[in-house]
Amino acid sequence: MTRYKLSKIIFYIVVAISFISVAIIEIFDTTYEYNHFKKSTEELKKSFFEKEQENLKSEVNRAISLIEYNYQKQEELVKTDLKQRTYEAYNITLNIYNKYKNKKSKEEILELIKNSLRNVRFFDGYGYYSIYDFSGKTLLHGFNSEYENNYKLKSYVDINGKNSIGRIIDVAKEKKEGFVNWRFLSPKENTEENKKGYIKVFEPYNFIIVTADYISRIEKLLKEEALDRIRKISYDKKGYVFVLNKQGTILAHKYRKEIENKNINEVTNIKEKEILNILVNSVKSNTEAFISYSWFRPNTDILSDKLTYVKTFEKWNWIIGTGVYLDNMYEFLEKQEEALKLKMIYRLFYSLVFFLIISILIFYITKKISKNMDKTFSLFIDFFKKANTDNKKIDLKDIKFYEFSELAICANKMIETRVKNEEEIENKNKEVLINLSLLNEYKKAVDASAIVSKTDKEGVITFANDEFCKISGFKRDELLGAKHNLVKHPDTKKEVYKDLWSTILDKRVWKGVLKNRTKEGKTYYVKSSIVPILDVSGSIKEFIAIRYDVSDLINQEKRIRLQITDHLTKLPNRQKLLEDLENKDDLILAIFNIQRFKEINEYYGFEVGDKLLIELANVLQKKIDDNTVLYKLQGDEFALLTSKDKISLEEFKTLCAEILTSIKNLCFLIDSNKLEINLVVGISSEKNYFINAEMAKNHTKIENKELIVLDENKDIKESLILNINWTQKLKKALSEDRLVIFAQPIISNIDNKINKYECLVRMIDEDGTIISPFKFLNIAKKAKLYHALTQTVILKAFKYFHNKEVDFSINLTLEDILHKPTVALLENKLKEYPGISQKLILEIVEDEGIENYQDVSNFIETMKDLGCKIAIDDFGTGYSNFDYLMKLNVDFVKIDGSMIKYINQDLNAKIVTELIVSFTKKLNIKTIAEFVHSKEIHEIVTDMGIDYSQGFYLGEPKAIE
Repeated sequence: MTRYKLSKIIFYIVVAISFISVAIIEIFDTTYEYNHFKKSTEELKKSFFEKEQENLKSEVNRAISLIEYNYQKQEELVKTDLKQRTYEAYNITLNIYNKYKNKKSKEEILELIKNSLRNVRFFDGYGYYSIYDFSGKTLLHGFNSEYENNYKLKSYVDINGKNSIGRIIDVAKEKKEGFVNWRFLSPKENTEENKKGYIKVFEPYNFIIVTADYISRIEKLLKEEALDRIRKISYDKKGYVFVLNKQGTILAHKYRKEIENKNINEVTNIKEKEILNILVNSVKSNTEAFISYSWFRPNTDILSDKLTYVKTFEKWNWIIGTGVYLDNMYEFLEKQEEALKLKMIYRLFYSLVFFLIISILIFYITKKISKNMDKTFSLFIDFFKKANTDNKKIDLKDIKFYEFSELAICANKMIETRVKNEEEIENKNKEVLINLSLLNEYKKAVDASAIVSKTDKEGVITFANDEFCKISGFKRDELLGAKHNLVKHPDTKKEVYKDLWSTILDKRVWKGVLKNRTKEGKTYYVKSSIVPILDVSGSIKEFIAIRYDVSDLINQEKRIRLQITDHLTKLPNRQKLLEDLENKDDLILAIFNIQRFKEINEYYGFEVGDKLLIELANVLQKKIDDNTVLYKLQGDEFALLTSKDKISLEEFKTLCAEILTSIKNLCFLIDSNKLEINLVVGISSEKNYFINAEMAKNHTKIENKELIVLDENKDIKESLILNINWTQKLKKALSEDRLVIFAQPIISNIDNKINKYECLVRMIDEDGTIISPFKFLNIAKKAKLYHALTQTVILKAFKYFHNKEVDFSINLTLEDILHKPTVALLENKLKEYPGISQKLILEIVEDEGIENYQDVSNFIETMKDLGCKIAIDDFGTGYSNFDYLMKLNVDFVKIDGSMIKYINQDLNAKIVTELIVSFTKKLNIKTIAEFVHSKEIHEIVTDMGIDYSQGFYLGEPKAIE
């Protein structure tokens, strides 16, 4: 049989493997570069196309939003115009009535009114005035005088079978004035169309004044305005928006005005007609669509590929669209493709050169190593041929490889130890006998204190001591012949056992803690050492496992870890922070709070909120170094703790400010929801770190700041202590019934007699001092005691005034109106004291703006139904406005004292007050001047026509009890 030299075989194998490897790597690299090139090209196309689609969609939606906005604004304007026209007719009627009521008969006055209104036209000739009485008789008809002084219109029924006069009379009876919709003949087209009108009852003669406009005229104006705005839309140089209806009529086209108002069938260009048909058909089954086609660029003969997006505007059956030419995309992609191709060629060339150089080096080095190996093998062959007969050693100077040198040393020692081996074998036999005896003693000791088992090479249990049976709950005959899977816990990962077997099969000892379970399914933990037992030949014969029960230690560690770790973020929690703060000096603590986090939980759900907390924890962790520790506190709060010897207070403050800025500029993407949050932070480096930082954090909301350092704001703590003292004082006053009612008289400016009283709350201090509500009202709101104050005023005021023949008023804030228990108490007291509602005035203190308008309106209507009167307090400053007076059904307006106080000096205050008085008189609302502090002021407000006055000049508040 032919034999080959090992050195040559190694040489050829290495060279062959090297060249094959180089070839494979080069092929792989070429394939990878080509695939990467193709993928990059496709991604560029896809990205460009998607971006263009989004742009088109955005432009069309912007145009539709513009139309919707104009539609809504026009609707509001039409209602305002209708109401204004009706009021103009009403005022004309009222002026004629007032002028002639004592000079002419009713018939003569009515004729004057009709002549004044009959020829008035507005709304492009579509608008006119009509007057009807409650019997359905037409007194005036500005469109057709044939209807006047008869009942023809009373029997008029529109195409829907509805009687318009009947609907007008119903609204007039129910509300006295309001909006009404009906159908009637158009004054120009003489066809029946929808109308919207506003009616108002003229009470002296008990007839109804009506003004109306035609919906078709309004909608026509809206459409013309919308099309004009769309024609002016321009974007990205030549970008424009076009409009056509679902019947195929072109309504607006920036560059093709000659085809506007033409139907598809009237278009002569076949290509253009085909595209218009595609656009119309694309939205028959869907509300929007993307269409690709070729068309000429604006004002050129250049035909280009175009992408168009169309969307329907269902209110008017319009199709609104815009498009983009794709030439730029093709040019851009072509350039990018060329760049990618050139980059790929260069990479392939350089990699080919590199692999060629590597191959030459490998060939040269392998050749040289092969020659040296051949020479060394020859030396060893000669040595082993003579080893049995000659004790000559190998000369180490002729060997160049370290491994062969070590092998030569071993070969030389083999001859030296040959004689000694027999003596050593005899000595070792004696030692073995002694060791076996000792091992038996050791076994007894281990068996008594540890859990011991043995298995064969396949893991089958061959021995189990009593401790193993005791802890596992299995009998010995159940364990023997089984595998340790019998006690394996399902929670233990497969990787643990994979590592275990890999270690012991490599003849190494494995150590670790394993989670097992008993026969009854209970969990226990063992600290294990598994030792492979080798035979004489060094092969594994069996395995022995020695274990100790550490269940108590593991469970205790778990309990400790749970107590000081936040389960959501895995950060140390509030308990851990308090432990770290205990008995330590020179620390700096910052507490962060997420603003309006409750709204995120309510709107997006708690799952999104939890994920946001985890993401924020990760961001904050990256912002700090090893000198600072991050904690997760309760709810939406985090904390940072550091030491003054590692960072100064000013540096720590700068770090916190940078964190606030970075979080403010960061957008969190949680389950496809883009969330932006703001943080506030309180910082303290003084003892009682946690309480001080909490105070600073809470004060950020009061002062509307993002960051406050308590060390720099000593007054915060003083203010808090003062608030606490006032809170305790207020609670005690409530419990000891030291909140009393003071009543201030309100004087009629007609006869200067007391007409009513306003109930004001005061607190009697323990020393008898009377305390103004200015001292404790804000504290009451913060301490959640405000509603108790209001309820105390209600109870005491009702008890005192129920048997008095005089009106009285109680102040209610928006907070009171929205507080169901307070409203329920008010309603119960109104029922308990029959007739008291006719004397009660509820003053709404409107100091924060009415956000819950509907709730307030409902409250007012409920109280009015029960017989109460309503007043708006402090009117003329703050958030008060005339819109509220028109919307809310109130009886009195109390003009704010800040205007009345200086009305004799401040011209602006006087002008505003006169405006309020004039406006309220038209709405039949009585006025009350507050803070009348002198005779001069009283005379001025009386001359201005204000109905009532209140102030220290006319009467100071006095206790009612």
